[in-house]
Amino acid sequence: MPQNRRQPRRTPNRRPAAPGQGSRAPRPGGSRRPGPPVPPARSSARVRLEGFSYPILVRLSSAPKWLIGIGTGAVLLGGLLAPPPWGPALLGLVVLFLAWLLTLAWPRLESTARFVRFLIVVALAAVVVARASGWIA
Repeated sequence: MPQNRRQPRRTPNRRPAAPGQGSRAPRPGGSRRPGPPVPPARSSARVRLEGFSYPILVRLSSAPKWLIGIGTGAVLLGGLLAPPPWGPALLGLVVLFLAWLLTLAWPRLESTARFVRFLIVVALAAVVVARASGWIA
């Protein structure tokens, strides 16, 4: 019988090898899975923004989650209901806050989430411009 015949492929559910027959541990570098994605290089402006934002994010993350939502909603509602000198200013604060969070989260978001969040920030910025110019009372 020839020794160079192909052996049938073994299934992963086979019995463990007998002692002394070798290890069943995977060989180093033998994985077929792709490695983790290499993160893109960060610009110096992004590094500065993240360094500036870190203490603020630590304080925000230590606050109750409902408080941040209610606070942002209250400023948004105040911006929509306040008279023209104060309304656009309050709405502008909400736009800046959401744009800041979007900028920080941008590298980790998928393209659809980026688009939806960017669309929300742009739409709210359009409301600010419309309120400031008097198109919306």
